[in-house]
Amino acid sequence: MSRSSPTGLVVLIGLLGLPWIVQPNAPGDLTFVMSWGLVNTNPWHVLSLPAYFEVTQGFSTLPWSLQVWPFGLGFYCGALVSAAGGVFVGREDIRLTIGLLVLSAVGSLTLWWGLLGRGASGAIPVGALGIAVVIWWLYWPKLGDRGS
Repeated sequence: MSRSSPTGLVVLIGLLGLPWIVQPNAPGDLTFVMSWGLVNTNPWHVLSLPAYFEVTQGFSTLPWSLQVWPFGLGFYCGALVSAAGGVFVGREDIRLTIGLLVLSAVGSLTLWWGLLGRGASGAIPVGALGIAVVIWWLYWPKLGDRGS
């Protein structure tokens, strides 16, 4: 069965640097909603996901779209572990890796949709698009090679 390549694993790790959502706030001010936290450009500030939960008084106080955020990160981490298993141990079911990536993209889109519903016009779901490209580029061709 096909499995992830070392290059594919590096590309998956690179998704950590890709924002899930780019939110323009004002001229020269952007907020990047990353899988692992928030990055604001004016002033430059990084807030991790656990710190975000602390600042907002906890997980249960958040709207449903923000409650999906850590689950999307968990699905991404699962895909990363699955791909790493394919590279280092030689055991991976790419259907699992793809499924976890899809669920991570759904989490990103849910967060984006919730932000739009709260008046965050102009938000761009970069993460879901990036995950779709990675699935298409790395894994789609391998689905046909499952018997080998």
